[in-house]
Amino acid sequence: MTKTDKFLGLRVYVVVPGTVQTPIKIIKNPGVKRLTAGRFENTRDIVQPAGRQAMQVGHVRGMVEHHLILSDIAKLRGKKINASTVPYHAITGIVKACRDSFELIHVRNMLEAAGIKFFEFEDTQEDLYEDVVTALATEPVTPFAVAGILDYLPLWTGK
Repeated sequence: MTKTDKFLGLRVYVVVPGTVQTPIKIIKNPGVKRLTAGRFENTRDIVQPAGRQAMQVGHVRGMVEHHLILSDIAKLRGKKINASTVPYHAITGIVKACRDSFELIHVRNMLEAAGIKFFEFEDTQEDLYEDVVTALATEPVTPFAVAGILDYLPLWTGK
């Protein structure tokens, strides 16, 4: 068995919105895990061009890879660490599109309810955004784990 076998059949799912809302009002209800989102009077709709969406996907996928590398390193305590002891994980990635920040929060809520770990990338480019989540990615999971959560979203096409 190779070191990447533990990831066979798993996928990293990335969800990227075509439009983000900023600033966005996030309401955390006490005792309820689900987030609710709303608009302020000054909330803007920012369409993310395909190139920007692609970079948001790259950023959040990099967060997943970083997490996997750190997990591997933590397991190697006391051993010599190099490129052969910390393997590269070639895990299939699927990129899904959602409409906006509100739908992204809906997806986040469903992932959280299902107990699926995910990573969020917040773009903080001062002249454009105000700390808004521009993409999220799941940990490596089976397609079955996200059935009913992500399967309704279309594949991202860059259009």
